[in-house]
Parts: sequence; structure tokens; C-alpha cells
Amino acid sequence: MPYRRLPTTDKARIRALNAALGKVIKQDGKKLAFSNHSVEELQNVKNNFENHLTQYELDTKLQTENIKEYKTVFDRAKMYVSHFIQVLLFASERGEINGGIKYYDGLDAYEGKVPPLNTEAEVLEWGNKMVKGEQQRMQHGGSAIYNPSIALVKFKVAELHDAAVFQQTLKRNTLRSFDKMQNLRKLTNEFISKLWTEIEETIEAETPKQKRQIAQEYGIVYVFRRNEKKTLTAQELQTDLLFEFA
Repeated sequence: MPYRRLPTTDKARIRALNAALGKVIKQDGKKLAFSNHSVEELQNVKNNFENHLTQYELDTKLQTENIKEYKTVFDRAKMYVSHFIQVLLFASERGEINGGIKYYDGLDAYEGKVPPLNTEAEVLEWGNKMVKGEQQRMQHGGSAIYNPSIALVKFKVAELHDAAVFQQTLKRNTLRSFDKMQNLRKLTNEFISKLWTEIEETIEAETPKQKRQIAQEYGIVYVFRRNEKKTLTAQELQTDLLFEFA
């Protein structure tokens, strides 16, 4: 005997709910295979699922679209921090920087090389160190470094910080929506299973095959096992075109 298969995708869940709701819309005074209480619950489940799915898809889209903007901001900030450090190191090597690089915490440990700037944390860390160090050096009478200026570096670092906070917010929204959808998928499948059981128990038909074919009109999906499929005749295959094969 073929067995019922519950939806495994969001589209399939909506399709199953719509199929059952479609029977309500086309009722025309005919008796439904499920109760009025189930009709009300069906409408609520469908609306709730579609609303949360729309929100989840929106959150996912916003996060994905913002990644490109975030990467642009990150690359820009990295470039400005790197260029400022390079100019600073060259000027220090030429003896044009009063006090050398002592005001820039930890920079001397890299022996004239630019520190790693491969991650958001590293760019923010060294960007802030450059801003703080340059302010301290200038307070001690040093001349400002230009091309890029520390003001521009500070702006790019702040821009990266804001972009990172925004991206994290979008990520949290997506994760929260995902968790809600995971729970809702489980609850929706539980409702569909309960509804399908009610439909099967209510339908009256002469044979199991006729009963399944009526049930399919309500959205129930049946699957033949491979060994069952082999035993079907061509006529039976034609009759059961609505069945899905495992």
C-alpha cells in the first residue's frame, strides 16, 4: 500500500494547505471531509505560516544584499588604515616623525611591516590604535600626516564599525526568523498530519484506491514504494498519475 508523505519544503506545505482550503472555497454546499473547527484552524495555520515565511525571506534577502555593501566598506577601511601605516612607517624610517612610532601601541613589534589587516577585528583594532597614537603624537608637537589624513582614517574606521553593527543586527534578525520558521515548520506539519488523518477517516468510498484519489483532491500526497510501483499495470499507472513515486 502507498503511504502518506508529509511536506518537506515550505512550498509543499503551502501547497498542501492551499489544496485543503481550496476544497472549502469550492464546497458549494457539499459535505467537507473535515470539521468547521478544522477549517478555522486551517486558515489560521496558513496565514501564520505564510506571514512568518515572508518575514524570514525578507530578513534573509536584506542580510544577503547588505553583505556586498559591508564588504565595500570593509575593503575601503582596510585600505585607508593600511596606507596610513605605510606612510607612517616610511616617514619614521626617514626620521621625519618625532618620537618615531612609540605612540602607536604595538606597531614596533612588526619591525617596519604593516600588521595583519585580514579581519574586521584587526582593521578596527589597528585603525583605532592609529587614531589614538596620531592624536598623542600631535599633542607632543608632531606634524600631521596626510594622504591619508588621520581624520579620514578615523571616518573610514567609524564607517566600518557602523556597517559591522548593522550587519550583525541583520544576521540576528535572520537567525531569529530562522528559529521561528524551524518551529513553525514542525507545528505546521503536525497540523497537516492531523488534518489528513481526519480527511482519511471521514471520506467514504468503495475501495481504498477511490478513497486515496478523493483524498488527493484535499492535498494528501501518497507515495508508492519501489516494489509496489513494479506491480502496477499500465492502466493503473495512468489512473494514479497524481501519485508521487519514492
